[in-house]
Amino acid sequence: MEESPLKEELYQTQTENRHLKDTIISLRNELEKQNIGIEERVQKALADANDKIKQLKETIVALRDSMEGQKIEFEDKVLYTERAARDDIKQLEEMISALRDQLEKSGK
Repeated sequence: MEESPLKEELYQTQTENRHLKDTIISLRNELEKQNIGIEERVQKALADANDKIKQLKETIVALRDSMEGQKIEFEDKVLYTERAARDDIKQLEEMISALRDQLEKSGK
């Protein structure tokens, strides 16, 4: 008779152990799923960040190229303006010289 309560207690302990093992397995599986989900989100976030960085770098290069083009265009306009101003000055000096010569000839 004493064996029966021990058997019952052993059976209950084994059943409880089985349930605990099943719970542990279930929790471990859930944890692995969560870890996989977290890892996937991290990978996606990194990919998104890398894409954004790539886009920003491309924008920087495009803006830099545009600025360089504008700088060259501005420098060309400055050179053209300086050249035109020198030409105007030269023409005015020549005109002054010619008028001076005319005045001197008419004054004599």
